Amino acid sequence: MTTIYDFDPRNLPSELTSAIGLAITSFAQTEQFIQGAIAGCCGLDHEYGLAVTVHMSMPLRLSVLRSVAEIRIDDLDVLDQLDNHIEQIEQCVTKRNYMAHRTWCRHPKTGEILTIKEEARSRLEVKFVTMSIEQVRLDAVFIYEAGISFYSFLHANGLIPALPSGRPREHKSKAARKKRRNSK
Repeated sequence: MTTIYDFDPRNLPSELTSAIGLAITSFAQTEQFIQGAIAGCCGLDHEYGLAVTVHMSMPLRLSVLRSVAEIRIDDLDVLDQLDNHIEQIEQCVTKRNYMAHRTWCRHPKTGEILTIKEEARSRLEVKFVTMSIEQVRLDAVFIYEAGISFYSFLHANGLIPALPSGRPREHKSKAARKKRRNSK
């Protein structure tokens, strides 16, 4: 007899979806910290930093951060600490990705929570992976704490970018310039 799993996300326990939500929003916050760290290491304010980093992939952001930090930071102990933070953030990426990019389901009889792990590195492999709500909660806390620890490190080492000092830009947008040209 074939088991028909319940893939309806609305039927997942609210404790699970809450923990997934915390993990993903915590990671989004950490992404902002990484973008800020790049700007801070480059001596840019937050707005310029976002303009440069917002469309970068996470691996590219981490690579750029390593590069600009090596130029900016002279203290080798601080660079070692940064490496440790980046290693933790890479673990966060893995944890966040399995939550955000895998399909979740429940066993119809046992209620067991599973994710579908799909890989196609030279060979397609698909398998069920059992997940517990407690493990997802622990991973969410890990992601949050790694991000906050990273932010504290940035603050302690003067790597937080300055906030922009109010530079109006709306009149410079492509649409505003077109309107200006057409009104001449």
